[in-house]
Amino acid sequence: MASEQATKAAGGVVWRKRPPSGRVEPRVDLLLIHRPSYDDWSFPKGKTDDGESLQATATREIAEETGARVRLGHPLGELSYPVAGGLKSVTYWSARAVGETEPFVPNKEVDEIRWVGVREARKLLTYDHDRILLKSFVDLLDSKAHRSRTLIVQRHGKAAARSADIDDLERPLTSVGSEQAQTLAPILAAYGVGRVISSPALRCAQTVEPYAHSISTFIEIDDRIGEDTTFAQVQRSVAATLDRKRPVVLCTHRPTLPWIFEAIGTESYDLAPGEGVVIHHRKGTVFAVEKLA
Repeated sequence: MASEQATKAAGGVVWRKRPPSGRVEPRVDLLLIHRPSYDDWSFPKGKTDDGESLQATATREIAEETGARVRLGHPLGELSYPVAGGLKSVTYWSARAVGETEPFVPNKEVDEIRWVGVREARKLLTYDHDRILLKSFVDLLDSKAHRSRTLIVQRHGKAAARSADIDDLERPLTSVGSEQAQTLAPILAAYGVGRVISSPALRCAQTVEPYAHSISTFIEIDDRIGEDTTFAQVQRSVAATLDRKRPVVLCTHRPTLPWIFEAIGTESYDLAPGEGVVIHHRKGTVFAVEKLA
């Protein structure tokens, strides 16, 4: 008998800061949805579209179901549970509400949303697996890991082969590399990346160019994360980057990666062309690392 194919989906525990109220519980509000067809309360989520990353799915579904714009933060893992016709596998992130929320319009899928505190959410949620997810989020609150900063370390996409006929800094991406760059853009958007930093090599700049263009920002060229660098230079670059509040992407080269990870204080990752890792950190502590295909 063939194994069941799991339905892939993604969503988030959407949160926002609540003004001080004198309550003992954490000062955050969480966003829950009510689905009339199931008469249940849960966290926003939805199935992936063809070719869509889980990160892009999460932010799109949250926006479609609630009107809330979010940026993804600390990963909350994957929950699997049986549904009609098979198994559903949902990947979740802590998702901070940002910017203006679009007015919520009730529809046949979601007819009500509520911003509630942690205790009320625990009572309101219909399913045990959502209460497990809530506990995972609450566990982040004590260390303030839900407010961690985001640094994405990205290796450039597939580039043209080295040749005596072209300066190494001028080697462009291949068609495969260009496709990788296009695929990367919505993933960076899901994490709310606001600063784009690249090695001076053309292949690095081209890897993050589609995203930089999509948010109308410039690419910051940093010689310190190029191939012709030193560990001391990498340390200075990484230290300055970690000090920034805005989510950042650094696009660099395979030989430079071990120094970058050492400067961050995490294990080293051997990334293939076009791959990256998301570092969730706060005040010198790395809380989580996600590898991006």
